[in-house]
Amino acid sequence: KVIGVLNKIKAILDIVGKLTSEQIALISVLVTILLYILGKYNELKFKKHELKKEKYMKFIDLLKETYLNGGDIFEDKEYKEKFFDFGSTIFIYGSKKMYKKYCFFREFSCDFIKKCKYYNSDIILYLIADMLNQIRKEIGMYTLELSLNFKSISFFTNDIYFNPYINLKWWNSKIRTILIKFELFLYKIENLTLIKIIIGILLLPFKMVTVIFKCLFMIPLGRLLIKLGLDKKLNK
Repeated sequence: KVIGVLNKIKAILDIVGKLTSEQIALISVLVTILLYILGKYNELKFKKHELKKEKYMKFIDLLKETYLNGGDIFEDKEYKEKFFDFGSTIFIYGSKKMYKKYCFFREFSCDFIKKCKYYNSDIILYLIADMLNQIRKEIGMYTLELSLNFKSISFFTNDIYFNPYINLKWWNSKIRTILIKFELFLYKIENLTLIKIIIGILLLPFKMVTVIFKCLFMIPLGRLLIKLGLDKKLNK
C-alpha cells in the first residue's frame, strides 16, 4: 500500500512538472475564482443564518406575550396579526419543514381538525415545543444531541422539566398528531383529491386544444360575422 501511494504521488509530481507556465497560471486563476465563490457562498449562508435567528426570536417574544397559564391562546385581532406576521416571516426565511409545522399549528384550532377522532386541545403545547425544537436545530444549537421534547417549553410552562411523566405525554401527543394527519390524508383520498388532480393533468392537452380553437377560429369568425353584419341576421 505504501509503495502504491508513493507511485501515485510520483505520478502527480510528474504531471505537475510537465505543466507549462500558462497552464499553471490558468490553474491559479481557477483556484482563486473557486475560493472566491466558496467564500461568498459561506458569507451569504452566515448572513441568512443570523437573519433567521433574528426572525425566529420574534416567535419566542410572541410566546411570551400570548401563552400564559399553561399555554392558553388569546385569539384577539392584535395577536392574530402578530401570528400572521410571523407566518410570513417563516415563509420567506424559514425552512420548508418549519413552515409546514407552523401551518399545521395555525390550523389546529380549525373545526375540521377538531372533529378528528384523536384531537386533544393539549396537543397545542406539543406543537409549540416541536416548533421550538426545530428552531433550535435550524439555528445550529445542536446537531447530534437529542431533542429537548417538552423541555423546550419549560421556560414559560411549569411542571415540565422534572416531571417524570412528561416523556409519556410527549409521545402520546406525537402519536395523536400522526394519527390526526393520517386521518386528514384519508379525507383527501375519500374526496378523490389525487384522482381529480390526475384527471385534470390528463385533460390539460384537450383543454389547451379547445383554447387554441377558440382563439384561432371562433373569435376571428365571430369578428368577421360582426363586420359583415351577419350576426344580426343570424339573431333574427
